[in-house]
Amino acid sequence: MKKKLRFTNFKKKLLAAGIILPAFLSLLFFVNFLTSPMDVLIAFKPNFEFEKNKAFYALKNFKTVFEQSEELPFTVSAQTNRLGYFLLSHSKQVQYISQNRQLKQALITNDTYFTTDSSVEDKQWYLPKIRLPEAWEFSRGSADVTVAVVDTGIHASHIELNDGRVIGGYDTINNQSILTNTNSDDNGHGTAVAGVIGAIPNNGRGISGINWSVKIMPIKALKEDGTGDIATVSAGIVWAADHGANIINLSIGGQGFGMDQTLNNAIAYAYNKGALIVSAAGNDLSVNGINLDINPVFPICSDQGKNMVLGVAASDINDSKASFSNFSINCVDIVAPGKKILTTAYLPSDPSNNLLIYASGTSLATPVVSGVAALIKAAHPNYSSQEIVKIILSTADNIDQLNQINCLGSSCNGFLGRGRINAFKALVPQPIFNGSIVRDVYTSKKYFIDSNTKRPVSDFVYYQRFQNEIVIDDSSGQLVNYNLGSAYPPLDNTLLKSQFDPTVYTVIGGVRHPITYLVFVSRSFSFANVLTIDDNDLQLIELGDWYWPPDKTLVLKEGDPTVYVMDQNVRRPVTYYVFMQRKLSFTKIIKTSVQDFEHIPKPSDNYWLAPLDGTLVKSKIEPAIYVILNSQKHTLSYKAYTANYRGKQVKILPQAEIDVIAPGEPIF
Repeated sequence: MKKKLRFTNFKKKLLAAGIILPAFLSLLFFVNFLTSPMDVLIAFKPNFEFEKNKAFYALKNFKTVFEQSEELPFTVSAQTNRLGYFLLSHSKQVQYISQNRQLKQALITNDTYFTTDSSVEDKQWYLPKIRLPEAWEFSRGSADVTVAVVDTGIHASHIELNDGRVIGGYDTINNQSILTNTNSDDNGHGTAVAGVIGAIPNNGRGISGINWSVKIMPIKALKEDGTGDIATVSAGIVWAADHGANIINLSIGGQGFGMDQTLNNAIAYAYNKGALIVSAAGNDLSVNGINLDINPVFPICSDQGKNMVLGVAASDINDSKASFSNFSINCVDIVAPGKKILTTAYLPSDPSNNLLIYASGTSLATPVVSGVAALIKAAHPNYSSQEIVKIILSTADNIDQLNQINCLGSSCNGFLGRGRINAFKALVPQPIFNGSIVRDVYTSKKYFIDSNTKRPVSDFVYYQRFQNEIVIDDSSGQLVNYNLGSAYPPLDNTLLKSQFDPTVYTVIGGVRHPITYLVFVSRSFSFANVLTIDDNDLQLIELGDWYWPPDKTLVLKEGDPTVYVMDQNVRRPVTYYVFMQRKLSFTKIIKTSVQDFEHIPKPSDNYWLAPLDGTLVKSKIEPAIYVILNSQKHTLSYKAYTANYRGKQVKILPQAEIDVIAPGEPIF
């Protein structure tokens, strides 16, 4: 049952006209920006001459926090400007610099139904439950982030949504545009979703949305009765992706939305465009929810093997699975509050601009996750949708122990994804530690932290080796304190080439080795496995010698009848006797150009491939008998010969063939 709340005594606000500044005023603004004061904490490396450098870095009002000791660096609090902050953050004499943040209680708003007490069910209990007021210390959203609500539309004139945050969208049912700040909802469902994501905060009335600032894009794909079809929803997803939606909220689904290629195509399209797709687990009017692994519903189960959809189940005020919420191992990734959620409303039967409702369903849990994702995107504009998903999942609170009988009377272990979303843990800055992947926010370059060294990580290496790792954004200049090391390499045996050069390389031991056609063929490489990467990424990988053919490869150089055999990674000529003794085949000889031949490693000596170990040989002109051991010829004494080799056949060879066998110690 929905309960209505009505606003009273609200006033209209006038919007101030924008002013276009002349160019010289823009320059003045930039100068003022650089010289605007900042309170900072600075830890200096030993031997930093503080008194000598404080003027250069525009340091004022400084105060010692820690004296230099074995345990602590010399640390001061001071005031500088943005230019000084930039210079200090890139100084090799500074261990770290950070803003001297004011510590205070978690942010609160003056909205009537806002609360910091997660046990007050008649107010916005779900905000403190996910630790949102604390998270607001790190992000309150941004108008640069757009969340598309694919739903019944949005009642943009609602007093909690009417400040322009509801931007233009599209009606895929009637194939017409929805203008900015115009009403498009004829059901109320989409308006309820929008309020959770971004109801206007701190305005002394009603509720607070998760985002203080955000753009909400209405995509009307469901009709007045709340139903829609695959075509309108799929078209809405694609339209949102094409028009800049960072996050696409799908508080829709159910058994009526079965697996469909058109829907899958739309989701894959938006995913590949970089949008984060968040979808409801559904409740299907059931009392206890269903197991989606047995009876899947869509779009939540449209992952297509790549986790393209962030699936959301619903929880209650006690972190129990909401009785109505579906659950799944394969389709549900995260849980969010979804029972008795206070949000904005539009009722066609009572078309007011000031209604609130209590509503329940995974439809209300989904915008909680979309809203937190928008906060993360606002704080870290460089984060991809996959990185945002990793952060949300890795920082969730596990609630399995509170749900041991809540999945059709059985344990929910594994059926509720990673747990209930925690906005604070998702947004609090992550410490840099050994093994971290850190991105410099000023250059967007990524590094792997290896002890006191930062190793550049190319985009290719990141996606090959670290795409499941969380990337830490460094905006305080901590990376300056690490020595620059060698680039982190691709996985061994990766085949690579630049888009500008046909040369193929293989990676061995972190080094790229160019490959000749001979090596490519002899090692049975396939062009289908050669990856073309950015030339800058390729140049980051240390260049080594030309890669060699595998042992036992037979090579014939153009214009030379001598056959060579690869032995212990070097080429050695082979005599006819050794060729036949080792049962080598003329059909397996690979002819190569002089140029490619020169790229094959040659031995440090001039000896040829030896006969097999245990072979007895002698020359036609000398009486000495040799035994081959470890590819060397060893002179046998009479005693050694009679004791160990009497009666064995001795192969008589030309003296020239004896001379090209590496000598060893005599055996007495």
